[in-house]
Amino acid sequence: MQRLQKSILAPLAAAVALTALAATAEAMDPGVLFLRSDIDRITPKCHQHPNYPVVGRVAGQAGYSYTRVSFVGCFLSYAACDAWRGPVTGKITGLLFYSRCEPR
Repeated sequence: MQRLQKSILAPLAAAVALTALAATAEAMDPGVLFLRSDIDRITPKCHQHPNYPVVGRVAGQAGYSYTRVSFVGCFLSYAACDAWRGPVTGKITGLLFYSRCEPR
């Protein structure tokens, strides 16, 4: 019975440890924190603009720890979305996973 408990708890403990490590890496990386606040400031929030028909999404790696980051905004037009997407993708310092404007 004790062996069964250990085999069940080990993967759970590893998952918790990895989650804490990822959160710590971001908390210790001021570049990622600055990036998030900088992009958050220029991104129109979808909940504030429920009638905007275009959604923009950008995801990639940032900071010296290459933390995964993602950003979502809603826009009146594809041109406005592309104008936002360009500077945001330029601030991703690592691998860019996703960058797209699409209908909402």
